Amino acid sequence: MTEIPRRNVHVFSSANGTEVAGFFQHGGVSISTFVGWINEVCYIPVEWALYPCKSDNNRAVGGGELDSRSGNDIQPGRYVIRTRPPESLQVSVYLTTDVPRTRAYSVNHTSTPHETNFVTRVRSRDSRCCIGGHLVAGEDYTGFEAAHIFPLSETDLWNDLNYKRFIEDDQIAPGFELNSVQQGFLCSSAEHRMFDNYSIGVNPDDNYRIYDYVGRDHNRSPHGKTFYRNPNEHQRYLPSADLLRDHFRQCVLRHVKGAGESNEPQRRFDPDIDLHAGGFNLTTGSWWSGSEGKRQLEAELAGRLWGMAATRNQICEVGEVR
Repeated sequence: MTEIPRRNVHVFSSANGTEVAGFFQHGGVSISTFVGWINEVCYIPVEWALYPCKSDNNRAVGGGELDSRSGNDIQPGRYVIRTRPPESLQVSVYLTTDVPRTRAYSVNHTSTPHETNFVTRVRSRDSRCCIGGHLVAGEDYTGFEAAHIFPLSETDLWNDLNYKRFIEDDQIAPGFELNSVQQGFLCSSAEHRMFDNYSIGVNPDDNYRIYDYVGRDHNRSPHGKTFYRNPNEHQRYLPSADLLRDHFRQCVLRHVKGAGESNEPQRRFDPDIDLHAGGFNLTTGSWWSGSEGKRQLEAELAGRLWGMAATRNQICEVGEVR
């Protein structure tokens, strides 16, 4: 059986042959779009161009310059960054210091009325998977989950960035904007996992087109579909374009930047294994013992504690309890 690679587009620095960018081309990603993604994750101090590279040398040019303004699809293959013609000299490429946020894989926790309200409102508004389009039948939500766009585990960052300014929802209590209906959407459990992993994203600046960045069976990939937004709902209750745009950038950072994989030698995070009962073990040298595991553990705990902390803060503000 043929294994599907995580990437089929690879970009290398001509200075040292290091892979600096890439993704999986499912179709429909233009050269100009991809060049924009490279500029998002790389600092290149001179005018540069993409060239096909030789099959046996990641640093050498194997074809003509790609037109960075072209709307044609970038073809699967290997490319190198060099200066613009006619010189086509070697270029040093530096990855930006920005990294994607770690997300918790908590699902539909209903420990507070506000979280229950979030799920109820999202279900009522969408009634389908907004990613894949599958309809809910007979109010049976088995396999459907209410996903948060911005992770609950990053409450401090939400506050620092003042992202509550993107919430117009007038039915959410002050201080609970993270659980506004504008901060979520309904999707299947599989698409929820992809969204949380940043492997799929929604581009509100491209008619809410869904992008899939990694290799996947085409029958399972939502790439190229349009994210569902209820046409009968008022704008103030629809998923925030600004928050979706922020998530889309995290996707580029996670799956386009560098080699697109962890720098650590351990396997990638697997929620089905690592979040299973008994999976949290920091003493056996498991995945949780590494730096990525510890960051993920912090995110999981923060996500689970968010509702308790938010409720306590509201009690303090309303009831003057300290």
